[in-house]
Order: sequence, then structure tokens, then C-alpha cells
Amino acid sequence: MTPIAKVLLGGELDVQVLQGAARSTLMLVDSPLRQYSSFTLRLIAATVIATAGVAADSSTTIIGAMLVAPLMSPMLGTALATVLGRPKAAVRTLAITVFGMALVVAVSAGVTALIPVAVDMETNTQVLARVSPRLVDLVIALASGFVAALASLRSDIPDAVPGVAISASIVPPLCVVGAALYEGALEAALGAFLLFLANFIAIQVMGSAVYLLMGLGAKHFSTVGDHARVLWYALVAAGAVVVCVLLFNTSMDIVHSAERERLVQDTAVSWLENTDYRVVSLDITDDDLYVQIAGTGTRPSVRSLNSELLDRGVDLASVSLSVVDEKRVEND
Repeated sequence: MTPIAKVLLGGELDVQVLQGAARSTLMLVDSPLRQYSSFTLRLIAATVIATAGVAADSSTTIIGAMLVAPLMSPMLGTALATVLGRPKAAVRTLAITVFGMALVVAVSAGVTALIPVAVDMETNTQVLARVSPRLVDLVIALASGFVAALASLRSDIPDAVPGVAISASIVPPLCVVGAALYEGALEAALGAFLLFLANFIAIQVMGSAVYLLMGLGAKHFSTVGDHARVLWYALVAAGAVVVCVLLFNTSMDIVHSAERERLVQDTAVSWLENTDYRVVSLDITDDDLYVQIAGTGTRPSVRSLNSELLDRGVDLASVSLSVVDEKRVEND
């Protein structure tokens, strides 16, 4: 055993702790009804709580949902099974993760349909925080994957598990996906799904790295022969590279689109600074900008707005302006 492995494990590898980790991450299923029902029921409850938290724009409620959600378990199980060289277990835990993802999206869409308050995709802060992957989200996911993998094989640091559950953004983005699909906001749904996917990949990469450094990649743990084991690792590595490249390209497109929209909003607000008008709505579709303003007095020029946008480096195909005249009564 290497010195790094001893530091990470806090000593020698405890086979019983490893078996317990395999069971808790659903890599080992020896009581299907108990383990699967626990996973499903907890995930449904967490989804209902998290979706209600998104609708109410309540971060406290969402934190509570994160403590209940068990979706991290099969995600860690996939990383653990991959490193141990057990393809069948890795595929099964990945299938459980995909099932959990679909369940969260479906339940969140149903909850959104039932609650009396519509989820505003443009102003809700819980939605806006989860519709575009950021570098800080990736850093958090990597750190969460590290601590989760560490805690799974060390019985002396169980207190870290709730903190990991809170910090890792797993179920809430999927709840936003379901809510956005119900509300017809496809771009928001895609952005939230990419955030989840980025976190999933980061947790897989960091979890696998920790397990490898712990020495779990030794061939005596594997259930397949040496050649099959090498092929398995090569396939996993190649797949991870392809997914990361595709995810990076798509994420960059969404990030650039979000940055441009934010710049357009800031420009529109500054354009109306010295007037009695305000922005009612703003939408960019196929490189065409549609702005609606409301107020009284002399109408601002759409040409001046276009000029300010060009000065800030925003070159759009067209800029359309719709004006709503207001009648104002001022009381002394």
C-alpha cells in the first residue's frame, strides 16, 4: 500500500468498510426490496421538497431536500465499481442513476403542474442559479466528489456526509429541468441539465481518482481478467474524454449566450436611465432582439438602443421595440 493510500484511508484498508461502501452506494444489492424502495421513496420525497423550494424561491427548503436526496449513492457506486474493475456493477449503478434522473424530472414536472403558483423562469433566483454551468460549480462538484469518496471508505468521518449532500448540486438542477419543461422553457431546461451533467462528470472523475489513489484498482479486486480489465479502463477513459469535450463545447455556448443576454439587459436599463420608461420584457430569438417598454413622456429611440448595443460589442440581426403608454396619476 502506498503512503498516499494510507493517508487517504487513515491506515490499512478495512474490507468490511469496503463492503459497507459497496452496499450503501448500491454497487452491492443483497436486499433489493429494502435498498431500492429506500432509494426511490427518499428520492421522490426529496424531489417534492426541492421543487417546492424552487417554486417558493427558498434556498432553505432546497437545502433540506439535499439532505434527503440519495442520488449521490449510485453515482459514487459507478465510480467505485469502475475502479474495482466490475463492469456489470458499474453499468447497473449507472442505470440506477439514469432511472433516478428520469424520476426526479417527472416528479418535479408533476409537482410544478399541481402547485398553484407558476415558476417564473426569468426572475426566480433558484432557477437562475441553476440554468448555466459555471467554473465555481465545477470546483464545488470536484471537492464534493473528493469528500464523498473519502467518507465512503472511512468510518471516522461520517459527519462530512451531510455537508457533501448540501454542497453538491445534484437533485435541484434536475428539479429545475422538470419545472422548465412544464413551463415550456426549453433553454432553461437544457442549461439546468448541463449543470447536473457537469456535476455528475466531476464527481465521477474525482471519486474514481480517490479510489485509485486508495489502491482499489488492484487486480485482485476485479471480477474480470487482465486483458478485459485493461479494455474496460480504456473504454471508460475514452468515453469520459468524449463526454467532457461535448459537455465543454455545449456549456461554452450556453455561457456565451447567457453573458450576451445579461449585457443586453444592462444596456437596455442604462438606455432608459434618464426617461420615465422601464423595461417590461426582453427576448432574444434567433439573433433578433424584442424589447417591450412602458412609461410616459417622449419615447426613446430604438436606433439609439441599437447604437448602444453596437458600442458594447453586441451585434444583432434586428432590434424591435414595442411601447406601452401608461397613464399616471400622482397624489400629493
